[in-house]
Amino acid sequence: MISHAIVASLSVIVLMQEKRADLPTVELSYADLFDVSCSQQTKYNINSSWVSEIQQRMPEFRSAWEDRGPALLQTTQDVVGEPFVQREFLVSMSVCSLPSVSDPLLINMRFSLKAFTSDALPMDVSVSTIFHEILHRYLAGRIPENSKLLSKYTSEDETVRFHLHLFALQKAVYLKLGLAETLDRVIKKDQSLPNKSYGRAWQIVNDLEGYSVFVAELR
Repeated sequence: MISHAIVASLSVIVLMQEKRADLPTVELSYADLFDVSCSQQTKYNINSSWVSEIQQRMPEFRSAWEDRGPALLQTTQDVVGEPFVQREFLVSMSVCSLPSVSDPLLINMRFSLKAFTSDALPMDVSVSTIFHEILHRYLAGRIPENSKLLSKYTSEDETVRFHLHLFALQKAVYLKLGLAETLDRVIKKDQSLPNKSYGRAWQIVNDLEGYSVFVAELR
């Protein structure tokens, strides 16, 4: 006879599989043709060692997303109470000079490469960049037009305002998953960016308002 413990374990596995099936798929690929065109158009010299490393490490990056990404996506849905509308995300990973963007989904991976910098980003922070850009897609149309918080910070620049709800949701997700240390690394990375608007957005979310009030506007 099958023990109650085995039945319970099987039930948990089935439930996890069902939850994962409800999540959008995320496919990572190296944007080799884009990088060639980007280099030509911007005159940015892409070192062959960067290309070699990202090509060799694509299985590692995919595995890292598979290990961490589904929990991030599921917890996003749990926190907000709404599913992802988009069912498939095709993520292009680049080593050119353009910054990460959400539309199209393009992730600048240079700072994750040891061939590019001696202080390469840890894998959890690299994964967070992918998550960040996917969150922009998730939040499209979800932030209320009459947001009192955005009205309060109407004098801030567009980049600050564009990231307030996103950073708050990102923080809620990481804290719910018990990933406070990863969150700290993500915030430090954002605060170190040349564009100081990211640091300002985190200051508002962390110190001036608290993340929960922004998340409440998304529900």
